[in-house]
Amino acid sequence: MRFPSLSLCVISLFAIVPWSHTAQAATSVANFPDPKAPAAPDRQPRPVSPQQPSTPPTLRSSAPHQTDFEAVRGAATPAADVDAPAAERRRKAWLLSVEGVTHAPLDMGFQVGVEIPQGLRFFAGYGWVPGSYMSLLTGIAANASGNSYAKTLLEDAEYQGHTWRAQVGWRPFRAIGLYGDFGYAQVIAHGSLDLASSSIPQLAMFGGGYMANTRLDMWLVELGYQGELADRIVLALALGAMGTFDSTTSITAVDGAPTNNAILNAAAAQADTALEKYGVVPTLTLRLGFDLI
Repeated sequence: MRFPSLSLCVISLFAIVPWSHTAQAATSVANFPDPKAPAAPDRQPRPVSPQQPSTPPTLRSSAPHQTDFEAVRGAATPAADVDAPAAERRRKAWLLSVEGVTHAPLDMGFQVGVEIPQGLRFFAGYGWVPGSYMSLLTGIAANASGNSYAKTLLEDAEYQGHTWRAQVGWRPFRAIGLYGDFGYAQVIAHGSLDLASSSIPQLAMFGGGYMANTRLDMWLVELGYQGELADRIVLALALGAMGTFDSTTSITAVDGAPTNNAILNAAAAQADTALEKYGVVPTLTLRLGFDLI
């Protein structure tokens, strides 16, 4: 009866040993996992964050954007360069000039003028009347006068004076340059006559002389060409005419000359009539100036 018990023990021993090795192997694998084996998925639930609106990521290229170039260019461009086209258009449409001018054979002086985009022109000036200029005007009137005293006063007297003038005109096509002006001029002339040099013997025997003050109100017309050099230098040439529509002369005896008022007044009246009737002269206008715009 002792043999079956021993057999049972041996069988139990053989059954326990394999189970023990299997348990140890499982424990070793749990404590030291195989690095080559795939990791087991994490089955724990992860916290869910509130859903945020998706914003596309902003990608900035290393190259400057076009707007960056425009901003840099706008900041680097001076205001003068920005205003240059406007200034150029204003210069082409407007004219504001200061000029030296001569209206031969009457006066020489200066004038200022403005021209607006529509082509209208306004000029005003001041001039001096040289003796050689005035002699032509008075010589024309003297030759036409039938009074010997008036002729002597106009032809033998030495005149000089000054002028004021204002004129308006139109230059419809600035690129072409042709213009037409008309206006008004006032001439203030002062003449002196030495009786000793008079061509009238009856007057030459007296001493002294006469002083004549003459004011001429004249009309004027011009037709000419105006151009510019380098958008600044104004050059102009014109042909025209000036005529006297009113003349006022007063004569005063000086240094013991005869003071017969009737003769003096008659001579002054004859001189005025001759100037109003025949005091028309052709003119040549030369202008040189600077455009201030």
